[in-house]
Amino acid sequence: MRSPSERRPAALLGLTLVGAVVALPLMVAGVRTANRLIVPEGEVVTEDLYVFAEHTIIEGVLQGDLFVVTGRLDVTGRVEGDVMGLVGGPASISGEVTGSVRIVAADLDVGGTVGDDVAAVAGEATFGGAVGRDLLAMTVRLGVGGSVGRDVRSHSFTASVDGRVGRDVLLRIDRLTLGASAEVAGDVLYRASSDAAVDPGASVIGRLTRIRTITPLWASAVGRVFALLSLLGLLFAGFLAMWAFPGLSAGAEERVRSAPGRSALIGAGVLLLPPLMVLPLFLSLIGIPVALLLLVVWLVALFLGPLPAVTAAGGRLVRGRGGAALALLVGVLAWRGAMWLFPVLAGLLYLGALLVGLGGYGSAAWALRSRHTVPTSP
Repeated sequence: MRSPSERRPAALLGLTLVGAVVALPLMVAGVRTANRLIVPEGEVVTEDLYVFAEHTIIEGVLQGDLFVVTGRLDVTGRVEGDVMGLVGGPASISGEVTGSVRIVAADLDVGGTVGDDVAAVAGEATFGGAVGRDLLAMTVRLGVGGSVGRDVRSHSFTASVDGRVGRDVLLRIDRLTLGASAEVAGDVLYRASSDAAVDPGASVIGRLTRIRTITPLWASAVGRVFALLSLLGLLFAGFLAMWAFPGLSAGAEERVRSAPGRSALIGAGVLLLPPLMVLPLFLSLIGIPVALLLLVVWLVALFLGPLPAVTAAGGRLVRGRGGAALALLVGVLAWRGAMWLFPVLAGLLYLGALLVGLGGYGSAAWALRSRHTVPTSP
């Protein structure tokens, strides 16, 4: 295994290449930063535009893509490309976008025309204009009052369709409303805990099908947020452990890689012994604080235990490139992804990584203790 000093040039080279790839579009496009940026009516911008501003207004013509990080976006003119970006406040597209719109915004209002797809994450999204192809949205409230050329797919708490949809409507939702002007050329398939409110004037050419769900959408959303926070917390804890205890982390990963079976056996002991040791300690007042401390350490170990195993697995996937940090990132994502794809095996995948990782930590800690033990003179 390469030393940290040997890995730093490779990691630095990788970061440099990534930075060059990210910066390349900025070198060949227009970058504009301002408190309030306006492309006025009658002006034609003939290149891609990267905007970092508090308020972005496109009244003229942009013959390229628009990438924005802004507090507010208003497109009343014409963008002959894609619109992509992050908007801290409302985003309004009342003009024309010939390409696709991929955006994260507090609120999104599309009253104009989008030639291709719309992919949006927003608190409230309203579509009163025309979307040429698919509409993909994750929102709190969704309103479709215009026309969508193909499918509408959304995860929303509430949604109303009161316009024309060229193919199917596929929703995961709490409450769905089909208005009097709704025209769906395909199927309406929605997962919800209650039936949709359908106006007698609504037209659905295909099937209107509800798939019953026991768990409400809000509960699923809370579960996903918890899972995301857990993933981010595991990554943060792993990077922190590498920085604070480099010897222990590297030693645990090495032992997992060289002797996974032995690490699993040691991990089983580390997993089972603390609860057995805690029980008699609770019988005395002096032992209660020690028992509580052991339980806290044990619970932390259950959370951090898989790190050496998933880091070793990530190192194999990246073939040793990028150092331990990249190995940890790839390993955690692959491990969590496998548990998500194969929920039947999720328990075994977690338990296997936990046992092997705990054993790696245990054997590495023992080796470090032995190394730093000073022999007593006879």
